[in-house]
Amino acid sequence: MKIMFRKETLMRIPAVLLTVPLTYAGFLHAPPIRCINDMQDENAYYKSLTDGITVETHSGSAEQSVPELQQIDMQYSLEAEYMNIPGGAVIDTLRKGYHGRGYVTYLPEHTDQALQFDLMIPFTQHYAVSVSVAADCSTVNAVSVNNKRVAEFEIDDRENFTLVTFHGIFLEQGDATVAIDTIDGNLDVDFLQIQADNPPAQDAFQISETPCNPDASPEAVSLYQAIRSQWGSKMLTGQYASDGTNRELRMLYQHTGQFPAIRFSALGSGDNRQIIEDAAQWHLNMNGIVGLMWFWNAPGSDSVYAKDTDFVLYDAIIGTDPEQLARMTPEEADRAVESGHLHAGARALLRDIDALARDLTVLRDLHIPVLWRPLHEAGGGWYWWGSGSVSYQMLWKLLYYRLSRYHGLNNLIWVWNGQSKSYLVPESTYDIASADIYLQPGVRFGSRYEVFQSLASLTNRRKMLAVSECGSLPQTGQMMLDQSVWSFFGLWYGDYLIKPDGTFSDRYYSSSDLYILYNSDRTLTLNDFLSICQ
Repeated sequence: MKIMFRKETLMRIPAVLLTVPLTYAGFLHAPPIRCINDMQDENAYYKSLTDGITVETHSGSAEQSVPELQQIDMQYSLEAEYMNIPGGAVIDTLRKGYHGRGYVTYLPEHTDQALQFDLMIPFTQHYAVSVSVAADCSTVNAVSVNNKRVAEFEIDDRENFTLVTFHGIFLEQGDATVAIDTIDGNLDVDFLQIQADNPPAQDAFQISETPCNPDASPEAVSLYQAIRSQWGSKMLTGQYASDGTNRELRMLYQHTGQFPAIRFSALGSGDNRQIIEDAAQWHLNMNGIVGLMWFWNAPGSDSVYAKDTDFVLYDAIIGTDPEQLARMTPEEADRAVESGHLHAGARALLRDIDALARDLTVLRDLHIPVLWRPLHEAGGGWYWWGSGSVSYQMLWKLLYYRLSRYHGLNNLIWVWNGQSKSYLVPESTYDIASADIYLQPGVRFGSRYEVFQSLASLTNRRKMLAVSECGSLPQTGQMMLDQSVWSFFGLWYGDYLIKPDGTFSDRYYSSSDLYILYNSDRTLTLNDFLSICQ
C-alpha cells in the first residue's frame, strides 16, 4: 500500500535574471564584490521586472483564522453497510474478516463521493481518519473530507481488509463528511474509523544553532541562523524560474505586489556559468536568497535518468572510502585508476564534481550563501544516483567532502531531498531535510501534515524541514493548526503558475490564494526577509 503525492519529475530549468533596488541585507557579513560581467544598475533591473505591470487588488482576501483546539481523546467507527449505498453497489459477506453485518462492494468507478460517511464531530481538533478496505486487484482511489480530496491511496491485490489511515485531519465541531472517491473502483469498503490525533508541538524540535559544516563561511552561518530564527512561526516564499524573461517573478509581482525570498534555479539545465551569473546578480542587486539544485548527468551520458544510462554507481564507488577519495588530487586519482586501485567510474565522478566546483567557486568568492540541494528525489529511483541506498549515501558523502573540504565551498547550506528512510545520509552532512510534494488539481495543499510528521520522525526532529518543490500552495493557517510550519517552499514553474499563453494558471489554486499567501503575516517575502535581517 502507498499514498501518492507527486508528479512526474520535470526537467530543464534555465535560470532567470532578476534584481530589485533594495538596501543591502545584514545577513551577510562581507560586502558584495561586484565583478559579474555586464551588470546593469539596480534601477534598470527593477524596471525590467516591474515595467508595464499593474498590481492586481484582491479586496476581501483574508487568510485562514486559527481556532482554539480542544484536544480530547476519543474514537468511534461507522460501518459502511449502514451508509447511503449508491446505485449498483451491494452489501456482501464473501470476503472474510469484515466487521458488522457485511461490507460494501461494486462501487461505481470514477465517482466523487461514491460512498459517503456522515459524521458528528464532538470536538474541534485533529483526527486520524481510517478506512478499512480490500480489493481483488491493485487499485487507486481517494479519500475526501468535507468535499476536499485529502489524498489518493493505492492498495495491492489482497484477500484481507487493511486499514488505510490519514493523520492530522483537522475538523471543527459539528457535521462533517468523509467520502471514498473512486478512481479505479474495484474496492471493498468495510468501515470508517475516526480517532483523536493531535500533532506534536513544533517547538519540540532540537535544531543545531549552526550549519553542519564546522567551517561554514560567515555568510552561510548568518543565513542559516536567520532561517532558523523563523522556524515554527513563518515560512519563506520561493519560486522556480523557467528562463531569462523573468515571467514567473513578474507574474508573482502582478498578482501579489511581492517577490519571493528565494530564487531557485538548476545547474545542469543549461549553461552553468550563465546560471551562476544570474544567481549572483539576483543576490548582489536585491539581496535575495539563492537556491540551487543540480541535474547531474550520469558520467559519460547526457541524461539524469537511470533508464537512459549504463553507468552503474554501485560498481564505481563501492569499496572506496568517500572521505579518502574526496581528498585525492586529479593526478592521484589518475594513477590509482592506472594501477587498478580505483574504478574508472569513481574518477569520472570526481571530474564531474570538480567541474561543478569551478562554477560554484564564483558564488563563494562573492560571499554569496547558497541553499544547495543536490542528488534530489533519490528514493524515487528514476535518477541514476537513486539506484541504491548504499551507493547513494556514499556518493552524498563524496560530494559533501569534495565540495566542502577539498574545494572549500563553505558557503553551501546543504538540503537533503532523498525522500526515503533508506536514503537518509549522516546528520553531520546536511542542514535541512525537504520533500517534493505534487498534488492533483483540486486537491488542497493544506499543510501536508502527514509528510511533515513523517520527515520529522525520519530526522529525529533535529533538522529544519522544507518543501523543496510543489505544484500547489501551502496554506499558512492549516500549517499553524497542524504544528507543521515548513521552513520554505519552492513553487515549480510551467502550468503550476503560468499557462502556455502567458496568462495566470488557476489549475491548482486561485489568484486570491496566491495573494493571500504572499501577503500573509505567516510568510516571508523578499522585503519581509530583508527587514528581519537588517
